[in-house]
Amino acid sequence: MKIRFFVVILIVVSLASGCANGEKKESKLSLDTVVQAIKAEGPELISQGQLDYGFAVINDVKPHLFSIGNQLEDIARHENIYIYFFDSEQARKDGLNTFNQYLKANDLALYQFAYEQKNMLIIYYSSKYEDSKVDEKIQTAIQTLN
Repeated sequence: MKIRFFVVILIVVSLASGCANGEKKESKLSLDTVVQAIKAEGPELISQGQLDYGFAVINDVKPHLFSIGNQLEDIARHENIYIYFFDSEQARKDGLNTFNQYLKANDLALYQFAYEQKNMLIIYYSSKYEDSKVDEKIQTAIQTLN
């Protein structure tokens, strides 16, 4: 009787611990979660869809493109953010490394700001280095996604 009791306790403890093999499950962000966090800080995001061409694709990950600004505003004045979702945090780090290598090889007329959180990478292209429209707002939004 005592042996059965201890066997049952061992089974319950094993199930309660999830029989973990030491791996920590990584939490991932979704597009809706990120977009809502940014919008909550004030910027108006206008979806331009998902891109699948050229420099925008990083390590086979296609970004979601958003323009920042009023739809009635001149489109040439809009600034853009590219939101990438990688399979893991390590894949995101590799993606940022690839992007930085691209920047070294090419001279772009815009300023780029990169924001990272979990499996998500945002690249914000601004026409100004200082006083950009939403740099601080994106930073604040990303911090809320912790």
